[in-house]
Amino acid sequence: MRRRVGCFLIFFIYFSGAYGQLQSADHDSAYYQSYRDQLTTRVYLSRKYTLLRFDPPEKTARFVYNPNTSLNLGVGATYHALTLNIGIGVSKFNPEGEKGKTRYLDLQGHFYAREWNFDLLGEFYRGYYLTPKGKAAGAGESYYKRNDLRLDLIGLAVYRNLNKRHFSYQAGLLQNEWQKKSAGAFLAGAEVYYGSIHGDSVLAPSRLDSDYQKLGIDKLHFFEIGPGFGYAYTFVYREHFFALASLTVNLALRYSKEHSLLPGKYEDRIDFTPNDIIHAGIGYNTEKWSVSALWVSTRLNVKGEVSNYKYGIATGNYRLILAKRFQVNHRVKKALEPIPDIMGQ
Repeated sequence: MRRRVGCFLIFFIYFSGAYGQLQSADHDSAYYQSYRDQLTTRVYLSRKYTLLRFDPPEKTARFVYNPNTSLNLGVGATYHALTLNIGIGVSKFNPEGEKGKTRYLDLQGHFYAREWNFDLLGEFYRGYYLTPKGKAAGAGESYYKRNDLRLDLIGLAVYRNLNKRHFSYQAGLLQNEWQKKSAGAFLAGAEVYYGSIHGDSVLAPSRLDSDYQKLGIDKLHFFEIGPGFGYAYTFVYREHFFALASLTVNLALRYSKEHSLLPGKYEDRIDFTPNDIIHAGIGYNTEKWSVSALWVSTRLNVKGEVSNYKYGIATGNYRLILAKRFQVNHRVKKALEPIPDIMGQ
């Protein structure tokens, strides 16, 4: 785990730098106002998640494994290209109980520049429960729990904003700009992912699919890479109210392999698959304040050769944010002066 985390942090630092280097000062201030030379501070509530969806080829209905993640209260700040957010779990709203315990490291990173946008994923989850309540659960249990079920996923999506003069991702998602007029942008880029789902026993409950149990599949590995295209639009009402929606669709070359507990049951599959990323939000912006509710979601699709199952992974983040921008005095500006240079602005 330490090795995986170290590798991902290298990714994180490298692309944080790339984020700043690809910034551009060119924009139409009639459409959006930039406050990147001010300190944007925020408090927020957020919940991250990574779901596992299993779609059997026939007879058995779809079932979904959910993690028992925490509701977090956090604070953060943005200055030029650098953003730092720190959150802690609110224990009162995070009971374990009947849903079991999930151990996880969720390193979602979302970087929004004028021209280029990066979504990084580092998802390491262990411990899931099955929904809806009671499905496949044993006697006296409310939920079917799999404390051994694990997901490891790393990925990167890079997209270029083809209308940076009029449309700002930062205004809707980072709060350090203010979109004053409605505008949209076509997006073009690429995505790459590697992941695995594995457990100490067969992945699907025997109560739901006895045929899957007979196949003995306890692991799935996959790799996906390919181009993507999309569109983003922010609707602005009377300069202050906004609604943001963005969808990118990735057509990926997919390699997957199911592993069985039975001898010799390894099967490769190579085909194409669509994936998508959604950004959505609503809020209210002024020169000093911003309040918003945001949702970011990445959905991946995998298909197994042995079982013919379709597997879905949905990872994302809900966030409620209150932000305020401050002019930086001379002393603070001098202390923060290296940030634009380090980040290439």
